[in-house]
Amino acid sequence: MSGKAALLLVDTQEDFFARPQLTPDRATLIDALAALLDHARQTGTLVIHVHSRVDEDLANAMPHRRGSPEVVAGTAGAEAPPELQPVDGEPLLFKRFFSAFDSPDLEHILRSTNASRLVVAGVHTHACIRDTVQDAYRLGFDVIVPREAVGSYDSAHAAATLEWLDGRAATVVSLDDLIATQAAPPSRWAHYDPCDSRRQLFEVELTPASGVRDLTERLAAHQPTHEAMGLEARLELLSRWRELLRGRADDIRSLLIGDLAKPVRDADGEIRYGMALLDETIEGLPSVWRERGASFVARGLVGLITPWNNPFAIPVGKIAPALACGNAVMWKPALAASRLSTLLTETLADGGLGDWVGMVAGDAATGEAIVSNHAVQAISFTGSVPVGRSVIARASLREAPPFIQAELGGSNAAIVDASCDPDSAATDLAAAMFSYAGQRCTAIRRIIVLDDIADAFVKRLVVATQALKIGMPDDPETDIGPLINPAARALLMQGVAAAVEDGGRRLCGGSVPDSLPAEGCWMEPTLVAGLDPSNRFNQQEWFGPVASILTATDFEQALAIHNDSAY
Repeated sequence: MSGKAALLLVDTQEDFFARPQLTPDRATLIDALAALLDHARQTGTLVIHVHSRVDEDLANAMPHRRGSPEVVAGTAGAEAPPELQPVDGEPLLFKRFFSAFDSPDLEHILRSTNASRLVVAGVHTHACIRDTVQDAYRLGFDVIVPREAVGSYDSAHAAATLEWLDGRAATVVSLDDLIATQAAPPSRWAHYDPCDSRRQLFEVELTPASGVRDLTERLAAHQPTHEAMGLEARLELLSRWRELLRGRADDIRSLLIGDLAKPVRDADGEIRYGMALLDETIEGLPSVWRERGASFVARGLVGLITPWNNPFAIPVGKIAPALACGNAVMWKPALAASRLSTLLTETLADGGLGDWVGMVAGDAATGEAIVSNHAVQAISFTGSVPVGRSVIARASLREAPPFIQAELGGSNAAIVDASCDPDSAATDLAAAMFSYAGQRCTAIRRIIVLDDIADAFVKRLVVATQALKIGMPDDPETDIGPLINPAARALLMQGVAAAVEDGGRRLCGGSVPDSLPAEGCWMEPTLVAGLDPSNRFNQQEWFGPVASILTATDFEQALAIHNDSAY
């Protein structure tokens, strides 16, 4: 079969795994699904999770299950086992009825990512798997069902279902054969224009695992020479790098705007911030070194994993101190930032630092190869909470675990009381929530307003939000550009829709602007009010232009709501 593949995990939730007579049994089925999921991640296959979800009042429970409800929102039974939890970049969608395509965003994500083959796995074979496969077939997808990675409490019905589907709506194969015959990890990765998702901007050749090992050995061999230079000589090289970066500022700015759709003001701000971090290393480290000595510095090979949303400032802020302190650097930037990362690598080489910095282009498997390599003595990671936890867990398996610094996601909150200037606070908070389309871990996601000013302030906040200009990132007047890709937008739109279904009130936004190119990944900045602090919308990090309005009777209650978060 040809075409891009996607893995669809259906109803992999604890309540369903707990069903009596489940065949295969819970442990066996989870092991098979985990092996399939791990293979998909290693091969760069798109993974989509679709779960059933029943509201707490049971109003949306399927009629035949109202007497014994399962997967109720907020309960442990609605969650996936740890082995099957979604990670960063894997959409989690929700459905009410049998078919996964009951979630309207599923087809959109599959189409927008050019998937044509669909591997369907999960529970239950005779019901949700069957209906999902039939819908996928009707929509024109090639469907594969690995027989060991689907389960049911009605084994006879399940066997008959697989026999009927095979050769009609799907191809049923063994899990071993599927893994053995699935395509090898991709050798290239393509990035598309966020302003026009049809337009490919560039392709990246991915570094194989052998390339990671070879580069690690080379960097580790060169590191003692760098350390022996001494602090002053290393800082002189960094000063040379600083001048080269200043000379390439226009190129850096163009790539931030063109490849990552960062609006002009945000791009300029990131460049200033990155250069300030470099200045701080060059000018501030000598005094720290004198005061504290070199004993606090981990010397050796440092592994850096950096994100796409701040692809200049964050790498500079990690690379510079690592080099200044005598370390060599193995760097894996986010693929969407590959052209900018290549520019940074070129300037490092031109500045005389090329022997001690190596860049690898890769995906999650590449990151795991860095984290698990025993030559890497320290790791600095910036990204989502699930991936950060995975990095920490994987590194902890080593006999001599490395030092790890992890800068993860957030769900930041602001408390607003009568002491503020309401107009300036509304303007400032609108920018804090929605600049760069909210694609920042430091963005404000929750606004907690005291009751006595809530109505008046929220009106001002809606006005300030609607005043933000959505437009092309190269327009100096633009406040909000597009999201990074169609899948990111689909996930956010689904989150807003679920919040409204849960009783939230959409105060503004939540739509795709008509005035901008339909092929772009645009989304209006969105404010939702009226949800309980415990609602998923208030508990999850939404990496985009969405925020929640909550109210409190006094500061103590506001602070309690502020702290009622896993973040």
